[in-house]
Parts: sequence; C-alpha cells; structure tokens
Amino acid sequence: MYNRVDVLFIAYESQENLGVRSIMAVLEKAGFSSRLVPFIAGEYRQVLLAIQLMQPAVVGYSIIFQYTIEEFTNLANRLRQAGVTAHFTAGGHFPSIQPGQVLELIPALDSIVRYEGEFTLLELLRRLNSPEEWGEILGLAYRSNGQVLINPPRPLINDLDQLPNLVRGEPPVLSHGVRTASMLASRGCLYNCAFCSIRRFYQGAPGPLRRIRSPEAVVAEMEDLFHQKGVRFFNFQDDDFAAKTREQRHWIVEFLSALSAAHLTGQIVWKIGCRVDDVDYELISRCKDHGLAGVFLGVESGNTTGLTTLNKHVSVEQNVAAIQILKDLEIAFEIGFMLFDPSSTVETVAENIRFLENFMLDGKAPMNFCKMLPYAGTPIEEQLMHEGRLRGSISQPDYSFTDPRLEVYAHFVHITFQKRNFTFSGLVERLCVCLFDAVLSRLLCHEPTADEYQKKLQELTGQVNRTAIETLKAAHEFIENRDLLEILSGWGYLKKLMAWEQAEEARLECDLARLIAYYNPELHRALAIKPVC
Repeated sequence: MYNRVDVLFIAYESQENLGVRSIMAVLEKAGFSSRLVPFIAGEYRQVLLAIQLMQPAVVGYSIIFQYTIEEFTNLANRLRQAGVTAHFTAGGHFPSIQPGQVLELIPALDSIVRYEGEFTLLELLRRLNSPEEWGEILGLAYRSNGQVLINPPRPLINDLDQLPNLVRGEPPVLSHGVRTASMLASRGCLYNCAFCSIRRFYQGAPGPLRRIRSPEAVVAEMEDLFHQKGVRFFNFQDDDFAAKTREQRHWIVEFLSALSAAHLTGQIVWKIGCRVDDVDYELISRCKDHGLAGVFLGVESGNTTGLTTLNKHVSVEQNVAAIQILKDLEIAFEIGFMLFDPSSTVETVAENIRFLENFMLDGKAPMNFCKMLPYAGTPIEEQLMHEGRLRGSISQPDYSFTDPRLEVYAHFVHITFQKRNFTFSGLVERLCVCLFDAVLSRLLCHEPTADEYQKKLQELTGQVNRTAIETLKAAHEFIENRDLLEILSGWGYLKKLMAWEQAEEARLECDLARLIAYYNPELHRALAIKPVC
C-alpha cells in the first residue's frame, strides 16, 4: 500500500542515483516525502501506476544526458495525455546547461531545476502554489505566460558534510551474497576535458569547481552501511577520486587512516574512477592495502593528436605508465577509450589500434572503444559547430570526419561492435561483471578456486580482445590504401569481416557461459547467459 508523496522521481538506477537520493534526503529532513521509480526506456505503465497510487504534487525527471531526451519527452507527453496534472520538473546535466532548449523540446515540463538541485527543489515545493514567487527561486527555469524565464543560478553547496545521509533502499546484492553501495566523496572536477559536460555543469553556478567531504564523514557513512546493511563493496562515483593535488593526497592518507580506525580494512573492498596522471605507484599501493580493488581509468586516446584534441593534458606515455602500474599491483581495471574523435585520421586511428594491441591482449581488462560524441555545452561541440561539422540530432549529436574514408570505417565499427561494446548483454559488460566477480571471490569470499577462476577469465578476455583487434586491423588495412569509391564497392569484404567477428563473439559467449556455470552458477543464472552453443 502506497502513501501519498510530495515528489515522485523518475530516474535511472542501474546504479544508485546519488544525485536524486541526496535531494530526497534534503526534502525528507525538511518534512517532505518522496519516492523514486527507476526509469526504463519505453516503460510507461509502471510510472503511471505509481503516480496514480501516490498522487505526487511534483514529478521530477532526472535527465542526465541528452541522448535520453526523446525517451523522457515521450514519457512526459503520455503522462499528460493520461490526465496527470502534477507539476513536472527536470534536472541533470543537459537540462541545467540548456534549460530553454529542454523546455522547448518537452512541452509537458513546467520547470527545470538547474545544477545542484537539493535546495532549489525544496524552495519550489514550498512555493509551488505561489507561481508569482518563482522568480525569486535561484536555480529555477520555468514557464510564465508563454515565456521561458531563467533565474540566476544558485551557488553550489560549499560544505557537503552538512547534507544529510542519502535516502537509500536495500543494497543491491552481487554474487556470493556481497552487498554493494554507490558512494560519493566529492563533487566536481578540476579539469576541462573538451568532450566532458561535467566542468560545464559545475562552472555554471557560483562556487568552487570541486568540493570534497571530510574523510571522517565518508568513512562514517561506509561504516554505517557496513554494520547496518551488510555492505562490503563500495563503488565510488566521483568524477576524479584521486585528483593530483596536495590537498587531495593528504585527504586520501586521512581516508585510509580512518578506514583502519573504523576496522573496515580487510572487511571491505572499493572501486574508484580517476585520470591516468593520478595513478602513482606508492599511493595506489597504499590504497590497495586498505581495500582498493578496482579502477576505472580515463585513458581516452592512444595518440598525441587525440589527447590534445580532447584537452586531456596527459601524454601517451602517461597512459602507458598508469595501465602498467595497475597491472603490476594486480588491481582490476577498466578503461574509457575513444577510437575516434573529431581530429581522427586514418593514421591516428591506426595508432589507437596499436595502442590497444600493445596493452590489452593479456586480458587483464576487457577492451572497449567508442566514437567521441559532442555533448551539449562542451568545448568540442562549440568547435565543431564553428567548423560546420556538427550534425545529427539533439539526442544523437554527431560530426563528420575530414577524411570520408573514415566515415565508412567508423560506420563499420559501429554496426560490428555495437552489441559487444554497449549493451548489458554484450561481451564487454559481461566480462567486466565476471572479472570483478572473480576479484570479490578472491578478496572477500576466499573461494579456493578464485585464482584459477580469475586466470581463466583473463585468458578468455584476452581472446575476446584479440578477436576485436584482428577485425579492427583487417578493416583498417582494407580502407588505408583505397579511395572512397573502391571502399564502397568492396563493402562485401567488410560484411564478411563483420560476420566473422560476430561468429567469433558467439563462440566466445559460449565459452564464457560454460566458464561461469562451472565456477559461479549463481552469477550464471543472474546474467541469464543463453547463447546458442
């Protein structure tokens, strides 16, 4: 039986949505009730039923990135058509950066809560029935008499320790019964990568670009989740957990000390995301001693031109060094990698393929790769617009290459590897899950076959990576010495390559299914791996 709530949030929850759950905590502390319904593309009835049962005054949509805009538009329109009269508001990166455009794209919306939403939404709730006062609410964009009005931004929250603990549900349970929780130790990023909307999001409001909670507050939350909820794996969602500043290095030392004082060292494991120039052998080694078990590494490119275009302020040599340190320390890792970017040429793509071939064939991590997309408000979007190269739709922004041969090659890569790289049922995602499952099996569950399990998974991952490299190289060699007409007339060869790659993936999926069924039947059932073997 549901009780009536003040706000019903519709948000992605593949992992805990920390932004929305922080807003919920602030509202709850102020006496307002809220619930969260996970957003599933195309799912309408579940949301409508929740609204009918809970009768919210406000429905809040968490629209983080623009590629979901059409899905949220369809959902909001259908709810209006079904007679829902609640106030519709939205938040997230894209609405914050482009409030006027989003209000135009989604006519069903009444307002947008820009940037950090805790206190803007709270104030909107308090003045919901007094629209004549909405002009006083910092951080709000809204409709008034057919016009879109955008108020000045609300300053960023300076002291994150003052925020109440997140509203959380029951912790998700991984295999072996390991419970997990997403964490946030900081907000913001000091860097300005050309493709990333994070800097644009935080610099749009007054305040420091990066703020961090005290190490004591972070560990106190972890300790509470460990004792009260049984959480043993903590997944940090910080944009740059190990920022290479003197203050942050001191913070990490204090954080590790606090973990020991709370007797969590040896009881838990954790994972972070960071830049390659954050990876220092001594620091990461100390973190490993206190439970660091996984790193997501923003490598992005294997050539100097690409790194410059992306404004990474790192070198290929630093990328290499960071990967090697994680391998030497035997820490599980994944990399973000853009095979294509706006500066790509046939030669730089070849450099990227060689980079992946040199460092990913040992199977220590699944090899993932993509084309950089020009998200709204980013420096690279502005550059492409100025050059007349920006194309695509608002939900699927794209750009043209200066060499038309790359258009064909990028199209081939997209249709060949889309399922492998970017779906939950694809090989990359499943290998990521399985490789980290092996880490948990070894570090937390002390399974006697854990080392053997991990070794076999890495061997299989190496085969998956090698197959992809062979396909990428063969297709690249085909286009490298041909003109556009010759490439187009030879598309049949590329189709055969595609078929070979996908047949190999099917074979390797069977191998993975057998491997997981033997070492972890529980995970095999959870992943629902049903290849035709």
